[in-house]
Order: sequence, then structure tokens, then C-alpha cells
Amino acid sequence: MFNNIRCALVLALIAGVSWRCGSESVTTSQIPEAGGAVGRAAGKLAVDGNTTWASVVARVRQGEAALSGVTVEFARSISGRASDYAWSGKTDARGRTHVRIAGNRVSGYYSARAMQGGTALGTWSSIPVHAGFESTVELPVGETSRVTASLRLTPGGLPEKILIGLVLPWEEPQRPFSQPIMNGFELGRAEINGSSRLDGARIEFILGNSRATAEGAVEAFERLIHQDGVPVILGPALSAGAVAAFSVAQQNQVVAFSSTSVAPGLSAIGDYIFRAGLSLGVLVPGGVEETKNRLDYRKVATIVDESDLFARASDEALRRALTDADVEILTRETFETGDSTFVEPLTRIVALNPDAIFVSGISPADRARILVEGRRIGIPANVPFIVPELTVDEVHAAGEAAEGAITFTGWVRSATTPGNRLFVENYTSTFGSDPNHWAAQSYAALNILAAAIAEAGSTDPGAIRDELAGIRNLDTILGRFSFNEAGDAVYDPIVLIVRDGEFEIFE
Repeated sequence: MFNNIRCALVLALIAGVSWRCGSESVTTSQIPEAGGAVGRAAGKLAVDGNTTWASVVARVRQGEAALSGVTVEFARSISGRASDYAWSGKTDARGRTHVRIAGNRVSGYYSARAMQGGTALGTWSSIPVHAGFESTVELPVGETSRVTASLRLTPGGLPEKILIGLVLPWEEPQRPFSQPIMNGFELGRAEINGSSRLDGARIEFILGNSRATAEGAVEAFERLIHQDGVPVILGPALSAGAVAAFSVAQQNQVVAFSSTSVAPGLSAIGDYIFRAGLSLGVLVPGGVEETKNRLDYRKVATIVDESDLFARASDEALRRALTDADVEILTRETFETGDSTFVEPLTRIVALNPDAIFVSGISPADRARILVEGRRIGIPANVPFIVPELTVDEVHAAGEAAEGAITFTGWVRSATTPGNRLFVENYTSTFGSDPNHWAAQSYAALNILAAAIAEAGSTDPGAIRDELAGIRNLDTILGRFSFNEAGDAVYDPIVLIVRDGEFEIFE
């Protein structure tokens, strides 16, 4: 599944085109770049039956330095006529822009110029453009232009291959967390590629390993953006490292869409940042309100993985919501991911006789073992463990110790939302296990992204960003899905309880 993408042999239809293939990426022309386009630029085009188009991904640089904020203009070179620079776009932070050229007779040679403040920084001529293809063109100031690659377009104008970066942590103990996410993405990709939703274009993933660290997430984002040239990165999966990685995406004007990171405030980093999971700032207060109303707990304990950002953010949101609900917090116990035992903090908790115990952690193994060790040392069955984002795999791992555990989440396999029953059936038959909410959110995220790309009619990051930001009440397996102004997901949260080893709606 994760083999390096191999380059296919392509027949060059344009004289002077050179082809480059790397061991982990494809030709850069497969990825149109961002660019606050002006004039007749990237995006949907209303065309009549005689109109054809081509796409040009232009990179402007001076030496090795990318020139951002430069307007790149293209004109058809016709002997005896003055150049009409009718198509244009503005370069992004990487010096790139994506320009769509449309007309009755598109194929031919073009001139280009880079303008800034009314001054031409550079001009180029004899740039070959072919209708129905997307070309990547280097425009170095003071040097000759160079077409580096070309890719055939679908009839609707999308590249035949749409490359999307995918950043997950693959080291233990996070692999059990990452695999359902990857499964959700893969199932969504197979269904989209087998349909006509993208006009014949196919989604391909380029995998990046965040190594569950901020440094790893940044390195993965940098490689996907600068080496592979992707317009969208699905990730990072974890809240830890998301601030740094999202900042890289925002600075380079590439869409970052995380299906699972839920620490509050992350989407506010910039307008290219989106998330499919419900923010803890939305999920936790609603869960606390509902469970307190039903259980009437008055005094509780919390136990938190102090080494993980998601866990700390979860605990902070819980403590704030509990305080607002006039619930006494008897103690806040801590542990670190991968600790060999949790008996000591759990023993201190049981001695205080709480009405409920709130668990905030990121490792599935740790969370399951906390339930098991807690019941083993004598925490009574009538004292519920309440674990935000608990999964069905963790419930099965904990066995009888998970009975009565409660979770706050955004999805349940029994939901009657559009397409959910088919998703559960297809996931189970494909992967031999039940999907969890991380798999569901990832499946939904890719379908949401595909809807935005189809609506934009382009893989330009700016066009995709605009379509994502405008999504309101889209039918998904998560329910009616919208993005708020910050780029956070808006849909209905769910409170579940474990009965007979399975989740039920908490009633």
C-alpha cells in the first residue's frame, strides 16, 4: 500500500519538455500550486463546446530564491501581433502560481512576464502549451524558461492524478491509532477513484511519517510541500506537533486538513487549516453536561497523560467544564505514554471514593490498561470511567473492565446518517474489523475534500481552500457537516456507553 510512487512513461506531446521522476514523488506538474489568481486564472471555467484549455504551473525565482507576490502573465505568441497578456496568476510563498488558459485554439507557443508594482521583473518566450495538458514551467529571472513536466487533464480540467500528502505517526505506540485512520482514507480513495465524482481524475497518496513528534511532522510537511509539491496535506493526525506543522502549511499556502487532531484553537492558525474531528472545546462541555445530568456525579478524579498535547488539552477542557458544572475535582493524577503500570495513581484515586473518573490519554494501549488495572485494584463497577474519544478496539482490549465506560465522540457505527451503513459494511469486509471514529472521520474528511476539489474544478490550493471554507450542511456519515469561520468542524456530538462489550447511545 505504501510503496513509493513510481513514475510512468509518458509520451511528450510538447517539444522541449523534459521529464523528471524521483524515488518518492512524481513530476511536479501533477500538482498545480496556490496563487491568489487574478484575471483568467485557476478555478472553474464556464466554457462552450468549442473551448479547450490547458493549465500552466509557473515557478518564478531569482537564482534559488522564490519570488512571492509576483503577477505572472501569459500571452499567445502570434507572429505580427502585439502580445495580449490575457491569463494571469499571483505567485505564492513558494514562487508558484497556477494559471488556466482557455480558448478555441489553445495549443501553441506563449510568452510570459513577471510583474511587480508595474515593473517587469522578467520576460520569457517560446513556452510550449498544449490543450488538455498541464505543464510545469520554471521562470528564472535573467535565464531561459524551461518546461519540466506535463500531465494530461481530464475533460473537466483536473489533472489525471491528484496527489495528496498524508501525515501519520507510524512508530509504536501510535501505530494502532494510525492504522484505522489510514484504512478510512484508503476506503474513501478506492470509492472516489471508482466513481465519476472527480471527472476521471484519480487520488493518489504520498505518505509522510510524523514520528509522533513536532519535528517529524514539520519535516514531513516540508518534504511534501517543497519536494512533492502537493496542494493538500491530510494531517497531521496528532494534536502534538500540529501547531508547527499547520504553520508550515499556512506559510506556504497549502491546505492542511486533519481528520483527527482536536485540541482547541488549532484551526485558527490560518485560513488554509481545516479539521474534521470535533474540537475538544465543543465535544467535552456537551459531554460533561449530558453525563452530569444523567449520573448526577458531585465529586470526580482525573488522570491524564502529561506527555501528550491532546491528553493535556482534553484534561484542561474537562476540568473547565466540570468546574463550570460545580463538580468537585478531588485529584489530578498523571502518567506518561507507555508507562508500565498505572496502579499507583489509580490507588490514590480509589482511596478518595470519587463518583466518576475521567481519563485523558492518546495511547490506545494505555487507556485500555487503565480500565483493566482500575477494576483490578478495586474501583467499583458503579464508578464509571469517562474517556473522551474511546474506541471500540480499546473496549474489546479491556474486556469486562470496559463495561459501563462512557465516551464523548462524533460518530457511532449505528448512526443512520447518509451512507453510514454502507461505510461500516465496506470497512468491515475490506479490513476484517469494525471501524472506529478515527476511521469514520478520515473517510468523511477525504469525501469532503473530494467534494471541494470537484466544486473548485481545480487542484489549486487557494481554490480548494475557498470551497472547503464554504461548506455548509454537507451530508456525510458524521451527519450534516459544516466548517465554522475558523475551519473547525460543526456537527452533532454523541455520548456513548459500553453495554455487553459494545457502544450504545447513552440514555
